[in-house]
Amino acid sequence: MTENDFAQPDASFSSLALTLSSSAWVSLGKIADPISGETTQDITAAKFSIDMLLMLRDKTRGNLSDDEHKLLEAVIHDLQANYAEVVFAEPSKAKEGEIGSSEDTEKKGGEPEPPSDNKKNEEV
Repeated sequence: MTENDFAQPDASFSSLALTLSSSAWVSLGKIADPISGETTQDITAAKFSIDMLLMLRDKTRGNLSDDEHKLLEAVIHDLQANYAEVVFAEPSKAKEGEIGSSEDTEKKGGEPEPPSDNKKNEEV
């Protein structure tokens, strides 16, 4: 194998968004870890990755191309829906503290809080 076999993709906003997205998918247990090949869940890490994407969206508002904006919105939407599916499909694990932090479980009466979407602070 040569160095060209491991060529890095161009550094771009889309690459950054997809890297964070991939991390969230692995943490949700929806895809296998590319290094270990194992599928595990780490809801706290998934929430962090989704929150990072939300922060990135807020900080780049008005500075993205249409394609970048659509990609970011689609990634966030899909991840939030899957996060809710994972967290709320297994309420017994959430209550036992197996997923989510204790701070998250206290806020929702035993269920971790989904990643926040700060749209409520925006002007319409």
